[in-house]
Amino acid sequence: MTGTDPDDITLLLVDDTPENLVALQALLEPLGCNLLLASSGEEALRHLLSAEVAVILLDVRMPGMDGFETARHIKGRERTRDIPIVFLTAFGDDAMRIAEGFSSGAVDYLTKPLDPTLLRAKVQVLVDLHLRTRALQHESEVLAQRLDEQYAAESRILRKLTDAAVVINSTLALAEMLRVIDESAREICGSRVAETVITDGQGLTPLHQLVWQEGGPIRMTAKDVQAAFGAYGLTDVASGHPMLEGWLAVPLVGRTGRRLGLIQVAEKLEGDFTESDEVVLTQLAQLAAVAIENAERYQQEHDIAQTLQRSLLPHDLPAVPGLDLGVRYRPGGAGTKVGGDWYDVVLLDDGRVALTIGDIMGRGARAAAVMGQLRTALRAYALQDLPPTIVMRSIDRLLQEVGDDAMATAAFLVLDPRSRRLEVVSAGHPPPLVVATDGTSSFIDCDPHTPLGVLTTPIYHPTVLTLPPGALLLLYTDGLVEERDENLADGLARLAVAVDGNEPDIETLCDDVLSRMVPDEKNDDIALLAARLR
Repeated sequence: MTGTDPDDITLLLVDDTPENLVALQALLEPLGCNLLLASSGEEALRHLLSAEVAVILLDVRMPGMDGFETARHIKGRERTRDIPIVFLTAFGDDAMRIAEGFSSGAVDYLTKPLDPTLLRAKVQVLVDLHLRTRALQHESEVLAQRLDEQYAAESRILRKLTDAAVVINSTLALAEMLRVIDESAREICGSRVAETVITDGQGLTPLHQLVWQEGGPIRMTAKDVQAAFGAYGLTDVASGHPMLEGWLAVPLVGRTGRRLGLIQVAEKLEGDFTESDEVVLTQLAQLAAVAIENAERYQQEHDIAQTLQRSLLPHDLPAVPGLDLGVRYRPGGAGTKVGGDWYDVVLLDDGRVALTIGDIMGRGARAAAVMGQLRTALRAYALQDLPPTIVMRSIDRLLQEVGDDAMATAAFLVLDPRSRRLEVVSAGHPPPLVVATDGTSSFIDCDPHTPLGVLTTPIYHPTVLTLPPGALLLLYTDGLVEERDENLADGLARLAVAVDGNEPDIETLCDDVLSRMVPDEKNDDIALLAARLR
């Protein structure tokens, strides 16, 4: 890939009117780029968390978060601040509005109805600029490969060491980390054998004890290894052992001087191990030692945060007359920090029940702690029988007080099992799913609101409906339906198919939904709350 192919370029099209999105898609398809669609500023921001986008075409006038505000959020993130934005509007805005558009990060400003030729030309210019930038990066790599042989070899080793550092620090699962360290050691030293040994110094073999006592690198060539082994009394090395063909070992030493173990390589593919191999393996050992200590600290933090989070989630669900309840919480996979997903069920005095679910943006102990504060506050507000809109506004204010940069999505619902009346207020959260007894399913079309913590003084509007007799109500966090490189609408469609409304046991239903939607581990937490009317 030279970086000059347009078919791996993605354009993000944002407009709250479906007809406009269809029209934009038709106008831009001749460019041969991938087209990513969003019907709101919030959905656009979610796409940009994972998608690599070259150009954004952004409608100005959208309900909730308008184009200007969306652009400011995009430009406020380091990952997306350099993506060019073209504003689209159906109104002939005056100079002040146009100035506001450019000040919020736009590179161009077009008025609807759009001239197809002009639109494609402007977008093509931005795409060409993106392609030229990638091509220049590629040319730079080619030029680097043409340097003299020794410099190129040193550069390759340095890049391998850098890549190893990135990969080693990209995981906090110790077993995977050790595998990457061994693989990196073999590659940078050109050896057939590599092994990372984690030890506290007890029960070492004589060979490992030698490194432990020396406290520094030990390098032996194939010519003198036999004599050296004999001098150190290492007579237990079997004939044909890879170390008899040359051996290099360096200790793993932590930040405070604590010895963590060693990295050893043996049987170099060409010649003997050199001083350069010793230097680069020592550098790898320094990187590995830091990463291993980080993994130890992370595991401690992970255990604390997970214990905290599970302690803050409800241990038992209340018995609600006329309602079957089931919940599931699944933390992210190995090497993933604990998130801030929560759920709760509160039985009110008059037989109604409050259902809440939400997701704190962020991970670790702080996210779990903030989650606990919000869940507790929601429970207290619910028990006071406050209207859902007041509850959501109060919880938004609380979130802004506990942290300036804190954000969350949440849904607060009040259900009367007798009348089947349901009142919903959602703040940027995925829509609840309703499954009728005949198997038909639909998502509740809630009044759109931004996530908690975004607006200074948000105003919330409720959505009120009557559920069908025997209906199943499903609440969930985005980890259940969001996948990398998948449109949210596709994830919601998968969920609608995955739910078997005829399954009589609510616990089995919850297990089935999780296994069908997320058969393998993923990096995001998942909370699931199911309620079925009897």
